Amino acid sequence: MRRRPCCHTGPVETIVCPTKHHHVNTCSQSQVNYVHPTHTSVMNHHTIQNTHFYPQTTSWGQTVNQTNAYGGPNWPPGYNRWR
Repeated sequence: MRRRPCCHTGPVETIVCPTKHHHVNTCSQSQVNYVHPTHTSVMNHHTIQNTHFYPQTTSWGQTVNQTNAYGGPNWPPGYNRWR
């Protein structure tokens, strides 16, 4: 038995199957730099304490005057030279 070739005499039928859905996840990473500037001012406060002294001195003076009188060739009155 011989097979007879099949001949289509009409239009070709096209069948579209349901679309297969593939879900692909991708992941990416990026870097974001945040700059938080800080400034510190150091102020040195120096106090100079001026201390004033008022020393006071007291002095006393005394003048002494001296005179020399010539009493003569005799012993002073009331002096006992023979004691």
